[in-house]
Amino acid sequence: MDREAGAHHQAAPGEPRSGGHGEVEAAHEHEHGHRKRRVPRIRERQRRKSSGLVWAMVILCTLLAIGVIVAGATVFAVYLLYKPKMPYLLVSDARLERLEYGQSGTILDLQLALTIQAENTNSKTDATFSGVSLVVGFHGADVAFLRAGTFSVARRSAVPLRYQVVSVGRQLSPDGMQYMDGALRAGVVPLDLFGKARTTWKVGIFSSLQFWTRISCRFLFNYPGNGTAMPIDCRSKSP
Repeated sequence: MDREAGAHHQAAPGEPRSGGHGEVEAAHEHEHGHRKRRVPRIRERQRRKSSGLVWAMVILCTLLAIGVIVAGATVFAVYLLYKPKMPYLLVSDARLERLEYGQSGTILDLQLALTIQAENTNSKTDATFSGVSLVVGFHGADVAFLRAGTFSVARRSAVPLRYQVVSVGRQLSPDGMQYMDGALRAGVVPLDLFGKARTTWKVGIFSSLQFWTRISCRFLFNYPGNGTAMPIDCRSKSP
């Protein structure tokens, strides 16, 4: 009986230990369950935040697209209204009045009458020419330099630039000397005209356009003879 009681008494202390372990497990499960309830809330907040950013980007892209469409439509409407055209330079008259050439390869005296028209064919806006810089050349040698200050050309009109070119004492290269001898024997003297000018004009009230217009032509003059140039369409072009 004593042994059985002792055995029974020894078993009794184990019961509280097993009961304490059960309480720890229950607390752990309770805490774990609480964490599980927190995770969906955090994910839901993240989803809401992501959705807000996506909608903000969609609205921004939509506004940008509308702005591009409106700007394009405005530019197209202005183009249809004004129909802008590039102002340009046009040589309307050229005459070689005098040419004295020495056997030493020197142009003793060259006189050239040249008229260049600054044309503005726009019907709704004036144009401005500036930085006019032109060169008269012969077989790669610069014979004369032509300049003009800033000037305006009214809509649908032209301003003539009249040059009385005089060049004295220009020495030619050996190749240029041979070329000049052959030109005088043939009675046709070639002279080159090249250069550029800056053009500016407005398109409505929105912008002011600026472009370089460039000219490059070769004139064939009847000389010795009447000094007239063979017909040629010599006008500048813009890129």
